[in-house]
Amino acid sequence: MNSQGYKAPPRLFLWRALGRYFIVLVVLLSSLNPVAAQEEKPVVYSLCIKQGEHTVAELPLPLQGNFIVTYVHSIHKRPVYEYYRANKGMLQLYELRYDTTSTGMPSDAEGGFRLEDGFFVLTMDRKFPALPLFVSPIPGHGVIIEGHLYLFTEWVREETALELSVTERTQAKIATSP
Repeated sequence: MNSQGYKAPPRLFLWRALGRYFIVLVVLLSSLNPVAAQEEKPVVYSLCIKQGEHTVAELPLPLQGNFIVTYVHSIHKRPVYEYYRANKGMLQLYELRYDTTSTGMPSDAEGGFRLEDGFFVLTMDRKFPALPLFVSPIPGHGVIIEGHLYLFTEWVREETALELSVTERTQAKIATSP
């Protein structure tokens, strides 16, 4: 009741109270970051090695998605290391290392060329959806993941055509898959 004796209907008080709560709710919701509400799940990559349509190996990659393709060069018979990382479902070649120059070895790259600890190092930024290759008849052709060498001849014979690619999975999918 006000000073003139007028009593407001109860539902008017209710609407005024709800209106205040509604304004407070709108202010609170507008201050939230919608991107933060949808937390991104970390992506975990696997290196998929296929012979035609048949998967011969699927190797989990570390969180950074890094791995190395290694082979022995056919002319100078020394190891070559191609450094890759999984990047948004692509293979990104970011570095090439070898310790001896010879015919067929590059000496320039978009990111530069340097000597480091006895290795010629080329910095690159090349992306591939998949990497086709033939397994070398020279022993030592494979991938290195977290210091472990996986030779392609563990799965297939020499001179077999393979294709490397990466698959993405969230950690939750990996934890629940059989």
